[in-house]
Amino acid sequence: MNYMKEYLETGILFLTLLLLASCKDKTESGENTINPFWKDNAKTLVLEEIPTGNLLEYAQDCYVFGNIMVVENHKNSDRYLLDFVDMKTMKVLKSTLRIGRGPGEVQFCIIRNSGNHLIIDSSMDDKIAKIDVADFVNDDNAKIEYKDYNFSCEGLDIWDDNRFIAVNPYKYTNKDLKIDQDGPRFLLLEGTDHLESNGLITALEPNAGSILINEKTHRVCYVSHDIPLVEIYDHDLNLKKALTGPDDMNPKYYLMYDYVRYQTDIPTSYSATCFDNSYMYLAYEGRILNAMEIIMNGGKIENSDTWIFKLDWDGNVKDSYFVGKDKKIKSMSTGKDGELYLCCEVEGIIKLFKTQTEKTR
Repeated sequence: MNYMKEYLETGILFLTLLLLASCKDKTESGENTINPFWKDNAKTLVLEEIPTGNLLEYAQDCYVFGNIMVVENHKNSDRYLLDFVDMKTMKVLKSTLRIGRGPGEVQFCIIRNSGNHLIIDSSMDDKIAKIDVADFVNDDNAKIEYKDYNFSCEGLDIWDDNRFIAVNPYKYTNKDLKIDQDGPRFLLLEGTDHLESNGLITALEPNAGSILINEKTHRVCYVSHDIPLVEIYDHDLNLKKALTGPDDMNPKYYLMYDYVRYQTDIPTSYSATCFDNSYMYLAYEGRILNAMEIIMNGGKIENSDTWIFKLDWDGNVKDSYFVGKDKKIKSMSTGKDGELYLCCEVEGIIKLFKTQTEKTR
């Protein structure tokens, strides 16, 4: 009888330890995968719409930096490209940047947020700027200071006073295409540098991704737009952790001359990112679009359900959230107290939402 009791107690103890180990894996993401658990059990976000009046009438995107909202207007709206708005009063504090070829104008640019900085990448003019939003708004004499560059790449950011950081377009391995080009994920380049292929295959599409730089924790993160892949590096750009999953996406490619191209299907893994010194938030779609269907549908792409993974800077998944496809996430921002903001397109209208989340699991 005592033997049976000890046997049962030992079994219960073993199962308890096994369950605790499983929960720890889901919480800390000790393995180099984002467990499907985080997608299947994501919390539905409660979205509180922020009243913005007509400030977003011509917007194509917006970002939150503390008490300041930056509105990116459509280039054909005959308005300034950027409006800086006081979140408390919803009054425009400053407007800047026009589309054109004149002094202080840009022909085309990509706007994105990077921590507490706003990046303005005018690739057609071969120049980029990175501004501290609060400093820019509070200084009446502040101007956008650009840095010039002479190369074409993905995910460009400013590394230090003399160098840029870019995703390496030549890092690529594909057994089917018999391509084996190992190399660093990132390139550190000076503005006068030129990228020469030197006989290598160019893989811009498979390498498309975002660079997240956290100066406080000395971490640099690469987030792929192509497949479910997140890589975390130290400040010396040594790989610390690589996360795949939660899905196994296998887009098909072909080789055209010296460039790797998608075949008929176009993948979208991570579509938007934001971060602060504690966490990064990664919006994940995890779908593959059929290019022919898009063409037959007049170029219209149906919205997708989106999952948001919250990671710390060691690559541990801390939480996950779900946003239905009725709200297409255009961008994400973190507020001064760590709150998460979403800029979404809802039935063709741009809206800003503040999210409400439960405590971390």
